[in-house]
Amino acid sequence: MEEDKKISIISCFYNEEKYLAQAIDSVLVQTYSNFELILVNDGSTDHSDEIVKSYHDDRIKYISYRENRYQAYARNKGLEIATGDYIGFFDCDDIMRPDKMEIQVNYLKEHEDIALVSGGYAYMDAMGNVDEKFVEPRYRSDEEIKAFMLYRNCIAFAGAALFRRELIDQYHVRFDESNRSSEDYRLFIDMLPYGKFANVNHCFFNYRINHGSKSSEVVKSNEEAYDIEVRKLLEHAWRMRGFSLEENDIAFMYRFFYKRIRVWKPGDIFLGLHIYWKIRRQQADLKLKEGKLILKYYKQQWLRTYQIYWLIKGVFGTVG
Repeated sequence: MEEDKKISIISCFYNEEKYLAQAIDSVLVQTYSNFELILVNDGSTDHSDEIVKSYHDDRIKYISYRENRYQAYARNKGLEIATGDYIGFFDCDDIMRPDKMEIQVNYLKEHEDIALVSGGYAYMDAMGNVDEKFVEPRYRSDEEIKAFMLYRNCIAFAGAALFRRELIDQYHVRFDESNRSSEDYRLFIDMLPYGKFANVNHCFFNYRINHGSKSSEVVKSNEEAYDIEVRKLLEHAWRMRGFSLEENDIAFMYRFFYKRIRVWKPGDIFLGLHIYWKIRRQQADLKLKEGKLILKYYKQQWLRTYQIYWLIKGVFGTVG
């Protein structure tokens, strides 16, 4: 294929010496070769610096900081020097599938109305063992993605996405550096108003789990702060789309939809109904294209939070 479009892949890392070389190698062997790999060392204290400097590939750009500033800051620095027509991110403990860039470039060329394309991923353990089946994206069209993103992130982490640089240059979308563990979700939410999204049914990378990643450590170290961060993010998402919801409404959706805690109390049942009708009334005024899907996804999640649903399902099989 003609490689007239350049890709910028931004990979930030902190003390990833165990997996760093594998991640870099997986990018350098891509079937699409017109790219730059921007590596940002976010204050590592291990041998990561030596590993990066052992590579002699003109496509690699290297930034190193003495102090750990967290991923959002490091990724924004990568964006400042990115020169590609398309931009993506990649964590240095994961493995990129060899055809990821080629497939995504072809897709964006064939679909000029799509600003961001993402897809699926496969789980991989600390030893590098990969699940045979990959996680397929459930929500694929632009309207499905825009609707479900009000409840949860349905873009498979930053590692799966590739987007047009116009989202950065023209609309000045950047990572919110106050985020410590949900920066990907926030970035995609901020991009949504400025272009169409698509999820394709293809596995783009192997996602490493159960190895003590930086983001998981942040969540475990202060779960309360993480809860507050995500609730603020959800509030921001609904507000950007024109909805006016109260703090209790957001807290309800976070507790029962995002964290998937099951409902027992009658008061929560009535609150769930109240929020649904509030969203429905506001949608009637907003007239969003994805409005019907927003209401549909609310009802689907709302039903499945109730313990009685699971009791009935256990007795009679699949329901609803």
